[in-house]
Amino acid sequence: MKKYIYTLFIALVTLSLSAQVTIDRSTAPTPGPARTPEIGSYESFELKNGLKVFVVEDHKLPRITMSLILDRDPIVEGAKAGYVSIAGDLIGAGTANRTKSALDEEVDFMGANFGTGSNSIRVGGLSKYTDQLIDILSDVLLNPSFPEEEFDKLKSQMISGLKANADDPDAISGNLRGAALYGLEHPYGEVMTEATVEAISIDDCKAYFDTYFRPNIAYMVVIGDITVKDAKKKLNKALKKWKAAEVPTHEYAKTSRAAATRIVMVDKPSAVQSVVWLGNVIDLPQGHPDIEPLRVANQILGGGMSGRLFTNLREDKAFTYGAYSNFGVDELNSTFGASAKVRNEVTDSAITEFLFEIDRMKNEAVTEEDLIAAKASLSGSFGRSLESPASAANFALNIARYGLPSDYYNNYLSRLEAVTAEDVMRVANTYMNGPLTITVVGKAQDVAGKLSAFGEVEYYDADGNETEAPTFLFLPEGVTKDAVLNKFFDAIGGAEAFQNITSFEQEMSLEAPGMPGLVGMKTVKNIPDYYLTEQSMQGMTLMKVEYKDGAATRSGMRGNAELEGEELASTAKEAKYVISQLEWLENPDAVTFDGQTLVNGKDVYQITEGEQTHYFDVATGLLYMSVGTAEGPEGDITVTTVYKEWQEVNGLTFVKTIEQSAGPQSFTVTVEKVTWK
Repeated sequence: MKKYIYTLFIALVTLSLSAQVTIDRSTAPTPGPARTPEIGSYESFELKNGLKVFVVEDHKLPRITMSLILDRDPIVEGAKAGYVSIAGDLIGAGTANRTKSALDEEVDFMGANFGTGSNSIRVGGLSKYTDQLIDILSDVLLNPSFPEEEFDKLKSQMISGLKANADDPDAISGNLRGAALYGLEHPYGEVMTEATVEAISIDDCKAYFDTYFRPNIAYMVVIGDITVKDAKKKLNKALKKWKAAEVPTHEYAKTSRAAATRIVMVDKPSAVQSVVWLGNVIDLPQGHPDIEPLRVANQILGGGMSGRLFTNLREDKAFTYGAYSNFGVDELNSTFGASAKVRNEVTDSAITEFLFEIDRMKNEAVTEEDLIAAKASLSGSFGRSLESPASAANFALNIARYGLPSDYYNNYLSRLEAVTAEDVMRVANTYMNGPLTITVVGKAQDVAGKLSAFGEVEYYDADGNETEAPTFLFLPEGVTKDAVLNKFFDAIGGAEAFQNITSFEQEMSLEAPGMPGLVGMKTVKNIPDYYLTEQSMQGMTLMKVEYKDGAATRSGMRGNAELEGEELASTAKEAKYVISQLEWLENPDAVTFDGQTLVNGKDVYQITEGEQTHYFDVATGLLYMSVGTAEGPEGDITVTTVYKEWQEVNGLTFVKTIEQSAGPQSFTVTVEKVTWK
């Protein structure tokens, strides 16, 4: 075997050397002629009411999909931002002939899929159910019932989502970017809030449907096991009562770029990293000849793991887990931008590297190797997209909607192959050029001073409103760490009282998507001999830990185990205290007093404990918020716990309501019952 491998190695080396003699690798090979893609065929027709239908026959599988799309202008929703989205969901919540439960049951029975949106309705399933699917589609279009209970549920769900996003840096960054670039009174800049959602009425949703769901601004895409003749016959019959009507149009002025570089920030005092985005508004409608050159430029700059941004900021500098760039194509306005999540301490350095790589694109011709690699990646993606019959229909739809040449997509690869290094530099200077707007969601205390090197920092709140500069930490006269801790223990009933507790139980309700609602926690502590803690959900033990005479065991969903090493040491430490804050009195050096600041409009004292930060209400002394980190799939994520309410139970004060978020996940815990002795 060894001899065989050695012989094979010699043969490969010899072949390689001979190839080097005959191939000049100093220049890239001349690309062959661009392929002409094989795009599936489609046929189209128009119903009497103005609905334009595109049909792609595909008889390989007995399936069919029908998608209705509205071609309407963007809408400013104003003081009722969110009503268009709710209306889109509410359309599919029942008809005059089918309750929502009946509709869901019918769809489930067929193994079909069905969904509605603010500008679309989609049904799909086995082609033997084509008539039933078309009946559902027409019933929803002609007879939506707008049930009040579903409307209330959708509003409640939307408000819950907003609460969950209130602490999500990515959601805040999206709000900030839109508000900073377009303004809150622009359809691309307005921000949905709890107040705007609360203001929505069911009549707003009905009016939206009656106004915009009209066949004369709609397109229907039919894909699957059906002939054009049958599609025309069935749709004509089902939708003949769907009447055309005049639909309002909305015109908006093109948004201009900023006159100078802007630094726009939302202060998130609990953040351990910054969400950075930098870019500008661009004018790039469908069919523009610069689209393909900009695709190539973007692919080289930040189109993936081989992009320059990823290589620089992650692989070389280790600032982030990923850095990317992208751009949009839109008839009104869109953006070019680049983004990453970076550690607080390197926020300014990361921005410097972003600017460096963008300047390279504008001032240095890209290499032939970069050009070939980018084109290969983009053409490969395009080729893979052609495997889906939906591509032909989508291409036809775009040609009709945007007035593109009939052979526009057939010539895509030719246009891509024709892109030169000069084209890449030209579009970089056109679309990546400054002045740039730089948005940052992060801890202003740590990063704002360094950001001022790029320009004056403007501050916004999480809803996109301009606001004053935040109050940074300061040391208030006469306030010490001992004073803050003593005020906290006095507020909850005294440290000694908590030290004497031997049994502590809580019954709690949990509000979290997809999670059961009842949680129980029990702690028994008989110093120094015995300690038990148990967590349960819906009556099922999640975890139980018992500690006695220096040994500990764990049981529950993670299995049974004898605790050792760090786990045993941690349990021994927990066994001393019924509440963890008691450790501060025994080991005061474990915490430091950082000063006073403002968090969510509340004056707080800041205490640091290792990698956790605690904020105490200046007025009451009670713990207001704790912030730490946990390991997530893409690095550390911030875990924020807000102690919303406290309650008095038999002379001692305990937490009543807790809101916790970890990345995009969030939940609320309400303590319904506390028993202690």
